[in-house]
Amino acid sequence: MPTDHRSRLADVRRFDQLVAYLRDEMGWPIGRDSFEDVDDLFYEFTADELGIDPRTAAKIQEIKRLRPLSPKQPWGIFFVKFEPKRLPVVALRRILGQVARKKRASANNAERAAWAEDDLLFVSNYGEGDERQISFAHFARAQDGHDLPTLKVLGWDNRDTALHLDAVARELTEHLAWPDDDANAEAWRARWRAAFSLGHREVVTTSKELSIRLAELARAIRDRIKTALAIETDKGTLTKLMKAFQEALVHDLDADGFADMYAQTIAYGLLSARIAAPNRKTADDFAAHMRTNPFLRELMETFLKVGGRRGKAGGPGIDFDELGVSEVVELLDDSNMEAVVRDFGDRNPQEDPVIHFYELFLKEYDAKKRMQRGVFYTPRPVVSYIVRSVDELLRTEFGLADGLADTTTWGEMAKRHNDLKIPEGVSPDQDFVQILDPATGTGTFLVEAIDLIHKTLVAKWKAQGHGERKIDAFWNEYVPKHLLTRLHGYELLMAPYAIAHLKIELKLYETGYRFGSDERARVYLTNTLEPPSDRQLTLDFLSALAHEAQAVNSVKKHRRFSVVVGNPPYSNFGQLNKGPFILQLLEDYKRGLNERKLNLDDDFIKFVRYAQYVLEVTGTGVLGMITNSTFLDGVNHRRMREALLKAFPIACFVNLHGNAKRKEIPPPGLANENVFDIRPGVSVSLLARPTRNTVANVRYFDAWGTREQKSKMLTRGMGCVEGSVTLTPMPDRYFLVAKDFSGGDDYGEWPSLRTVFPLHSLGIETSRDDFAVAFDKAVIVERITDLCSNTKDATIRAQYGLADKRDWGLTDARRRLRKISDVLHLIRPVQYRPLDIRFLCYSDTVVTWPRHEVLDNLLQKNIALIAVRNSREESTSNFYCTKHIADKAVVSSRDNATVFPLYTQPDGGGALFARPAGHRTPNLSKEFLDLLAACLGAPSSAGRLPGDLTPEEVLHYAYAVFHSPAYRSRYAVFLKIDFPRLPLSGSLEMFRSLARLGGELTALHLLESPKLARPITECVGAQDPEVDKVSWSRNTVWLDKAQTAGFKGVCEDVWNFHIGGYQVCEKWLKDRKGRTLSKDDIAHYQKIVVALNETIRLMKSIDEVIEAHGGWPGAFHTSAATEEQVYDARMVAESGLDYGPGKEAAKP
Repeated sequence: MPTDHRSRLADVRRFDQLVAYLRDEMGWPIGRDSFEDVDDLFYEFTADELGIDPRTAAKIQEIKRLRPLSPKQPWGIFFVKFEPKRLPVVALRRILGQVARKKRASANNAERAAWAEDDLLFVSNYGEGDERQISFAHFARAQDGHDLPTLKVLGWDNRDTALHLDAVARELTEHLAWPDDDANAEAWRARWRAAFSLGHREVVTTSKELSIRLAELARAIRDRIKTALAIETDKGTLTKLMKAFQEALVHDLDADGFADMYAQTIAYGLLSARIAAPNRKTADDFAAHMRTNPFLRELMETFLKVGGRRGKAGGPGIDFDELGVSEVVELLDDSNMEAVVRDFGDRNPQEDPVIHFYELFLKEYDAKKRMQRGVFYTPRPVVSYIVRSVDELLRTEFGLADGLADTTTWGEMAKRHNDLKIPEGVSPDQDFVQILDPATGTGTFLVEAIDLIHKTLVAKWKAQGHGERKIDAFWNEYVPKHLLTRLHGYELLMAPYAIAHLKIELKLYETGYRFGSDERARVYLTNTLEPPSDRQLTLDFLSALAHEAQAVNSVKKHRRFSVVVGNPPYSNFGQLNKGPFILQLLEDYKRGLNERKLNLDDDFIKFVRYAQYVLEVTGTGVLGMITNSTFLDGVNHRRMREALLKAFPIACFVNLHGNAKRKEIPPPGLANENVFDIRPGVSVSLLARPTRNTVANVRYFDAWGTREQKSKMLTRGMGCVEGSVTLTPMPDRYFLVAKDFSGGDDYGEWPSLRTVFPLHSLGIETSRDDFAVAFDKAVIVERITDLCSNTKDATIRAQYGLADKRDWGLTDARRRLRKISDVLHLIRPVQYRPLDIRFLCYSDTVVTWPRHEVLDNLLQKNIALIAVRNSREESTSNFYCTKHIADKAVVSSRDNATVFPLYTQPDGGGALFARPAGHRTPNLSKEFLDLLAACLGAPSSAGRLPGDLTPEEVLHYAYAVFHSPAYRSRYAVFLKIDFPRLPLSGSLEMFRSLARLGGELTALHLLESPKLARPITECVGAQDPEVDKVSWSRNTVWLDKAQTAGFKGVCEDVWNFHIGGYQVCEKWLKDRKGRTLSKDDIAHYQKIVVALNETIRLMKSIDEVIEAHGGWPGAFHTSAATEEQVYDARMVAESGLDYGPGKEAAKP
């Protein structure tokens, strides 16, 4: 169904608009010139004419029958406009009763046309203001012998989702379009009747349908709350309630957030109550289900009271129907909840139906907010694995025989463990095992803990010989004394908070607990990452809100937890939770990193840091979480890893992989699916800080396979499963994955590329390559000329597909561009891909990140080395060179390239205009120059190259080393995690030999080598070939599917050669699919083939030179001698004396 129907349907709110749609989109034969006015299309009726009683007639504004559009038309088509907000079924049935043909037709109404009841089509219009709804209604003849026909509808309004509008438009155009053959009445009847499959407010029996409808109603409530808040005064009921929440619990709550909270609480709170007690009326009995949470009970009652229900309990002001709450109640009361729950159970018996509903609800209600908050609920096998593993750690590392169920006190633990100190403020009589889920969500982890604790104790009591009645009594005594007092959770979102309490209550009821105590479940509505508040609250109209705030503040201040479990949020990238408390804690993960961009502000990192803080304050404990797995080996996460290993000597990491963003390669024959429906990979962390000094034990396990295979492994396993390996994390990196770091001792002693070339940055990022970059300079000139013209912004947007972004706006860009006097001077060549030069306008008016401070240095004669810091590619060939500004994706679409200019120009590169070239300075650090001089045993003065070496030779040397196949394979693991390090030769002869080979390589890659003038390929087929289907066979690169045109003489090694993530011979042609290759294009491609062929030859020669001088790592200096030699070199440089190679400087 074409999506351009969406806007037309959404705009149809009146009958005249509908008539135009029926005519233009559905082929109804309503001629534009047939009628002077739309009213001429109809016969009008009054309710009195049709014999409709006055009470029903009051709901009807007008009744019209569409004049027959065909003499053979079997259908009677009525247009009925109603006053109420919803389709009044009773009124529609009254009309049906008057116009449908009776079994015994009366002579009194013989003058009025009549139809069979299922040959009638009612087009109804109802609702208020801009929210009028159109519905096509049809009464289907009863199939089961009942007298009443079933009303079925097809309707929409302007607030419907795009998917809903698509579905309606599809039904309209497929079934209700005017037939081509209007003589076949039966076919006509069958086609139109097929459009009506769902009865009006039909009993819902599937979980998906209920979630979708409930989400639609919740969205409507949210929008109405926002409207009400906008027009209320500060003393308005909703406004006062919102301010109470701001003051007590959610300090950064705004109107959107409050409306969202209200809507989700009403919708999902009522749904949860309906699931819990299918036979009770939803709204009236909700409070009966909240026995473990007086705050939630009072809050729900307040929300419903604010929602009005006039006439009940003196409700203040806002009508229940005005907010749409009654529609939720009616939907739930009319739903077959047993069938809904049964439907989900049939689909996935292992999962929790309450959670399933909420997942679907969130997706339909606000998928964007779900992504923003990173809300994804944990599969049961994962939860079970973590809870059982934590239970096991408590038994093995802490000596607690009953694990999570254990009631050993702090005093008893202190007697057993001399090194254990009872935290300040904690009573010796308090149970040692205190559990916290800081990202509770819907309470899945806490419910799983209850389940495990119950099973543990039942098994224990049975082993002691107790019967069921005694066990039931023990359990009902244990729950209020030792269970509810030890289970704690923090949750920020209202709906999952309500669900968590409901689920805990249902689980307790399932275990046989009969709620003989007022003890509540200690799950609190709060922002975990905010510290406790000292404010005293008095909220007379909602006292439970003040009590909730006081309770959570007391817990945050005084409770000391020994177990932390959970599944923190998965996204945000630092957008949320920026309070000083958590940011200060996070500084421990950032100290000494010396990184330009840290990327350490994701919420999952904040929650891990908070969990570490909680257990460090306690002084002991266990942490079990599933999180994003990036911290296991992320370059910027090394301080985080170090801190975790320092805090928790016992650690196990289960890498569940499943990263769709990263090219993870599983073992042969295994899949790599995620256990969640998300793109980042995930891992489980099981960490223990025992009560005694213990030897560190860090274990790691790779879990590959399908989601089902991983779930089975987690269901069967516990702790670090069989097959895990012991890690010895490398100092300063502390990687928490199994990597082969053999060879790292020598590699780590060589200087990093960013030490060699201190000035560097990522390549440019346009954020709009389709517009900003072009093959031909003339195209960019035309585009920039258009931007500078007086053409309207809307026209430019439509012509070039330009959209405003956070850091760029079209209007502002055009304004600034017009102020530049010589705008065409900004058009520059750009190294876009390997051996692929294109053009762009190098200005922040077009390019989002031009990175002038570094890349301006390439606007004059210069050369730069290109490398990748940490790679997601399997290849280690992420090296290139350029004499132009370069794109950040120059060597890989997955990894950002960093550009290292050889020279810096005056004023840091300065402006875009020419300046004297003689004042440029080598971009080589003094530290590196001293080290190079020491390694070569060559004289140098302070900050200068030793001997007669040139900066170009240094770059050529580095380029040669980085193209050594042995270097790339030997240090592959290191090349994926940080900038490459440059081994330094101890032989000037080897240095110069490698520099010469590197010089040849750079000349080839810059397309400046004289060897490129001698092609080794022949262009066969059409003289002006068009790139269509690129392939290779029989030493020929083909350009078309029939393999009639291409480049003959390309060997397989050249065809398969990669630079970074690109297969160069294929990439260059595929980027030009649909273009006709010019003579220059053909000549350029032939040069590419030569360049790659020579590159392969030179790479072999590089390894031969290294091998001839001692191989790896013997041909290169290591720190055993270098440190002393560096000191010698610096002394020589500072003294100004030339001692020459092999001579010593005097040491003090």
